[in-house]
Amino acid sequence: MKDYTELLPQLFEEMLGQIKYFKKKTYQDLFESLFEKHRPLMEALQESYESEEDFLDRTAGIIPDYAQEKLSHLSKGKREVQMVDYNMSMAVYIVPLLKYSRQEGPARLAKEMVIRWNEKKMMPLILQESSYEEISGGFKKGFCYITTAICKSRGLPDDCEELTMLRSYRDTYLLATEEGRMLVEDYYDTAPVLVQCLDMRKDAARIYERLYKKELTECLSLIRAGQNEMCKERYVDMVKHLQRSYGGTCTH
Repeated sequence: MKDYTELLPQLFEEMLGQIKYFKKKTYQDLFESLFEKHRPLMEALQESYESEEDFLDRTAGIIPDYAQEKLSHLSKGKREVQMVDYNMSMAVYIVPLLKYSRQEGPARLAKEMVIRWNEKKMMPLILQESSYEEISGGFKKGFCYITTAICKSRGLPDDCEELTMLRSYRDTYLLATEEGRMLVEDYYDTAPVLVQCLDMRKDAARIYERLYKKELTECLSLIRAGQNEMCKERYVDMVKHLQRSYGGTCTH
């Protein structure tokens, strides 16, 4: 029987230090190197899962309990900032690392760990069961990533009219100019981080619905009317507003 009461908190602390590298240019290579570094841990988790009946019950709460204990010693202001960092560390590194192993033990541990994490009333934020493929794919979508999150929240498919139209707008209008290409490149870093911040919130569905009705619908109307530049201004204003309202603590 392995004791993970030190190994898993150490993993958590290490991933906290990687949040600043959650960007398009650094995330993929960093994640893959972190996985190779911690591959022995993943294999040990799988071995314990296969040999110990109480493995999940005994192990899934280690990191959530550790995080709760750390937060209990912080002032309210520092605690609010750390909550976001803690959730980001879990969402973009720890849970994806466990699932990336493609082994049943670490994958089930990730699922149970998310449940235990969200049971902690100390955190007004929700942890999603994310994967490396979803996150890295988000960086590739760039300009359309926020729209993808909005449409996903409404249950719309990836080939819905809204996404199809905005992707065409991106490819035929924005990418046709240097200014547009710079804007799209900027969103490669901005959008995935912002969506992660929004997805943590308990009112995420309400925010996405408001964005759909007040922002996305209007932007699409402008595209249909041939007012491409006005659509760009509207979309940029939307992203800036989201950054001011929800993204500050994710990028501090």
